[in-house]
Amino acid sequence: MLKPVLSRIPLLLSITMGAWLVTGCAIPSAPPDELVDARSVLGRAQRDPLVQSMAPVELNKAAATTQRAEGLLANGESMAEVSSVAYVAGQQTRMALTVAQAKTDEQLIATAELERERARADGRTRDAERSRLLAATAQMRAGDAQAKANDAQAQASSARAQASTSQALAMSAQAQAGAARQQTQLAERRAMSAEQQAAASKADAAESSLLAGQLQQQLTDLQARPTERGLLVTLGDVLFEFNRAEVKPSAQDSLRKLADFLQRNPDRRILIEGHTDNIGSSAYNDSLSLRRAGAVDLALVAMGLAPQRVTTVGYGKEFPIADNSSDTNRALNRRVEVYIAEAGQSVRSRR
Repeated sequence: MLKPVLSRIPLLLSITMGAWLVTGCAIPSAPPDELVDARSVLGRAQRDPLVQSMAPVELNKAAATTQRAEGLLANGESMAEVSSVAYVAGQQTRMALTVAQAKTDEQLIATAELERERARADGRTRDAERSRLLAATAQMRAGDAQAKANDAQAQASSARAQASTSQALAMSAQAQAGAARQQTQLAERRAMSAEQQAAASKADAAESSLLAGQLQQQLTDLQARPTERGLLVTLGDVLFEFNRAEVKPSAQDSLRKLADFLQRNPDRRILIEGHTDNIGSSAYNDSLSLRRAGAVDLALVAMGLAPQRVTTVGYGKEFPIADNSSDTNRALNRRVEVYIAEAGQSVRSRR
């Protein structure tokens, strides 16, 4: 679905230019540097098959924002508005590149771990084969010893004069045969134990592969991306009505995916951060952002998450991800971010 949409962008631009020439309209002003940069980085991302396969949603969003900036420029809107939208488009494209690289790195790590487990299983299989060879050698020795015992008994029958000596030799040979049989049984038990260990290792490797695949699928569903503070899940203002802190019913699906991931990974803690745009006073926005973070906390706890695994904080309008010069940018800033810590660790705060 993504490639056809992206491939139509150059065609739409060509049609727009043709319309200007036919109708005699003035050609728009030269694009600002932010739009030139957005076009360049979007083209590079669209040509990268890894980005198209690993981050299609982010790439589609970046392409749509770039097209919107192109439309603003074509309609003669202010350069400040064009630059603002183009800047957001460039950041969205870079986000797609980052997500694609992170997902690729995670797949490589999971593949390397699986290969190591397979190598260990192969090593145990070779050990089992060596044990079987030792068992076969011991059986051959037991056969030789039994043959010597039979020969000694035959000599005792034909040479009764040397009966005492022959009987002693026969008893000695039987003792050797018994010892050889014991060695055979011991070798067989070792071979069986090695085979069981090899089977258990292969089962562990298969389970590790399955768990790695499930973890990767969960992170993909959450659209989580790695940061220096942990895995980041961004929940946009679709969770709440404007200027309210009650979680909307339509947001339950996203929160359920997050709750399920945390229940499957009970050794991970989270930090919930609330953010707002710049409309209103700092005190009001601080309170609103904290109430929204608390609402997400309560929803997750209601889904079974232990309260002690959650920390909430509200930053108000202090840490925007886009300038607040347009409705689009303000919508990007009205968000709740959930940071998921590494196993057994806590998330570092911004301050």
